[in-house]
Amino acid sequence: MDKAAELIDLFKREFELCRVHDGEVVAVLSEPATRPEYITASTGAATVLGAAVFEVRVPARGWSVHTNVRGIVASVPALMHPSQRLDAIREALIRCDFVVDLIPETILHVDLRPELTRSGTRILTIVEPPDALERMFPSQELKHDVEAVALRLVGGRQAQITSPAGTDLTYEFGDTPIGVQYGFADQPGRWDHWPSALVAHYPRDRGVNGTLVLDTGDILCHQKTYVAEPVVISVTNGYIKEVQGGLEARQIAGYLSSWDEPEVFAMSHIGIGVHPRAQWSATAFHDKGETIGMDARCYRGNFLASTGPNRWTGRIVEAHLDLALRGCTVTLDGDLLVEEGTLRMESCS
Repeated sequence: MDKAAELIDLFKREFELCRVHDGEVVAVLSEPATRPEYITASTGAATVLGAAVFEVRVPARGWSVHTNVRGIVASVPALMHPSQRLDAIREALIRCDFVVDLIPETILHVDLRPELTRSGTRILTIVEPPDALERMFPSQELKHDVEAVALRLVGGRQAQITSPAGTDLTYEFGDTPIGVQYGFADQPGRWDHWPSALVAHYPRDRGVNGTLVLDTGDILCHQKTYVAEPVVISVTNGYIKEVQGGLEARQIAGYLSSWDEPEVFAMSHIGIGVHPRAQWSATAFHDKGETIGMDARCYRGNFLASTGPNRWTGRIVEAHLDLALRGCTVTLDGDLLVEEGTLRMESCS
């Protein structure tokens, strides 16, 4: 049995959760680095479910920036920069009921995604290796847990993040929507990521202050590396002012500085992982090119700090870093949500 044939049933079960059915139009979006077996499995699964399927394949090259863009979930130039080609792609995809995003850098942070969801198109991003897709296969029970955590965040105004390593960080929130990922796109206009289980919330502009400490063993998600020695990040009025530490600190500071753009130093969303099957150790077992680190991002009870874009405040930048921490305590308006890395679901009921 070849790779694609082995995956078709798994993809079919996932697409059933996404409510793909007879008569729908499905597009499979890919680029040269996409796993070929994922293209075949996607088209095969959608066809078995009665959908009319077509593939859109775009080039990956064409960046004009002077620094690294690989691994930061910046998509590809063909889907990011205005062009007649992008206009044609948009017109094709906007007519679809369901789009399978197989772009390794995803379409998460490009304008195309909200344009499609506003039209009612459902979108599912798939990047992680097959073992992660299977191990973290979603369920209605998982959806319930994620939505319960998200509901707890609604209306919250201040989150306090602390840790034994020295993190003491405050986020101020307005009324921006809570980002919810539970691993399948089952409603019109919904984007999701398989596998995933996390909630995200964007702070007010300049609404983050304090100290973020990455401890030994925490994860730089985009670099897919573990922190070897503590990194101390000082944040004032929503912007990183200083990064202290060893190798990883120099990597973070050097990379952000390479953009020559002050806005890349802004703090972006927070995240809280909810998935009970996500493994902190998984990053060590996958090659960097085969994962974007969803185990670290949705590890149950983690805290995810992010830098860069915030579409709710109009800050559109290509540089984006996700920093995953274990062992943090998270309170929202004084109420305990995560205690030393343990998600307190009873506070979300």
